[in-house]
Amino acid sequence: MYPSPEKNIFNLVVTNPRLASLIGFQVFPIAVPRTAVTLPFLVYRRSNVVYEPEAALSGLVEIPQLSLQIAAWSTTYDSVRDLSDTLRGVLDGYTGTRCGVTINSMRLTSEVDDFLDPTDSGAQLPPAYEVRQLYQIRWQEASE
Repeated sequence: MYPSPEKNIFNLVVTNPRLASLIGFQVFPIAVPRTAVTLPFLVYRRSNVVYEPEAALSGLVEIPQLSLQIAAWSTTYDSVRDLSDTLRGVLDGYTGTRCGVTINSMRLTSEVDDFLDPTDSGAQLPPAYEVRQLYQIRWQEASE
């Protein structure tokens, strides 16, 4: 498997003391597993990967761009806002090399609040609040 920016970001999130105190290791790709998961947690998914050539002194260089959606979930609106604000503070503007990937730029491009009430459909789950953030990431495989 090729190095990916998601691994870099996962590692950054779970090693951040403030985020770890809020969610521990509860960061999941695409969907929450059907095990005993408790709120709060994060779910991430790639929504778009684009390879655009850029001009450099040595000629054209392809710098991949990734749109990464991260959804924060919690039991109250205040707690999900705290989680998403903390996440934004860690990720927006991040650059660095981890897990074989160099992130050249990462910026928050949108954020949406939502609410899920599973009791509307007869489910036995508690209501949950969600904040979805969309990040644009420019990255490359690291030359560590």
